[in-house]
Amino acid sequence: MEQDKEIKTVTLTPYLPEHLHELSQFYLPDTQTPFSALPEESLKYCREDCDRHPIVILVEGIPVGFFVLHIGETITPFTNDKKAILLRGFLVDQKHQGKGVAMKALQILPEFAKGIFPNKDSIILAVDVMNVIAKTLYAKAGYQDTGIQKEGRSGLMEIMEYRLDTMNKDME
Repeated sequence: MEQDKEIKTVTLTPYLPEHLHELSQFYLPDTQTPFSALPEESLKYCREDCDRHPIVILVEGIPVGFFVLHIGETITPFTNDKKAILLRGFLVDQKHQGKGVAMKALQILPEFAKGIFPNKDSIILAVDVMNVIAKTLYAKAGYQDTGIQKEGRSGLMEIMEYRLDTMNKDME
């Protein structure tokens, strides 16, 4: 059973129509559905808004997770920073949870986001204050609580931020 815990290759890729079949099979337990839309719902919004960029989390090439990188004017309810990217709808399919996939995806996200949006200098997200598991995960991945709270669809949300502009300074 041990090797099941081992993290295989996690990669991020822009959504392609051939991912839809796997994404439409995604399931979240009731404890998680208040916090995140399933990929099909998120993709509807992406089709209506070209500033929303759907991204698929792959393990060994198989879709296991999904999120949206949202830029532009419509993210102002979350931030006034024009150089921010809003991370939305981040989820890992239930059968792939607990294997470190989400953490790995969050660790490779800054570089991936920088590749798509070189002129952006932060990733922000809104996490439900009740979603302790997600908040802990984001904090471990380097997201900091900004101290800003907003009312969300399922209650109070905390705004967290990952600074991309400090990212490469650590490596120099």
